Amino acid sequence: MADERLEVLVAEVHKEAPGIRSYELSRADGGEMPPFTAGAHVDVDVPGGLLRQYSLCNPPSERHRYVIAVKREEAGRGGSAAFVDRVKPGDKLRISRPRNHFPLSAGAKRHVLIAGGIGITPMLAMAHELRARGADFTLYYCTRSPELTAFHDLLSEPAFG
Repeated sequence: MADERLEVLVAEVHKEAPGIRSYELSRADGGEMPPFTAGAHVDVDVPGGLLRQYSLCNPPSERHRYVIAVKREEAGRGGSAAFVDRVKPGDKLRISRPRNHFPLSAGAKRHVLIAGGIGITPMLAMAHELRARGADFTLYYCTRSPELTAFHDLLSEPAFG
């Protein structure tokens, strides 16, 4: 069913940059996560009754977890603030199955990925996928400073540098 919700456990929370947290989600029943493709997102039932979409940013080959990232927006409508302020390891959330309205081009010989700020999240899954395929790609990530760069450590590794 397209609207079927999965119950997930917040396994880990990491500070990626000021105001940005990544969340590792695993199935509450211990099973495998449904497969996804690079560029996919899930709908998350956020504390306070809100529904928000977050891109999956881990390698699509991983079936034991999903990783999402949330930037706390002071001027937002409350979803990101509720998430960052209230969601912690051990919490349970309800999410949709992954959907992808932003897939990689299957026929491209070379990929150029361009991201700014928190927009890096779908690009991370794409970079993981392209790297696993041995595909030719370049990732451009525009940020204000290294201190404000989400996933700075990961993106500094030789595989992405």
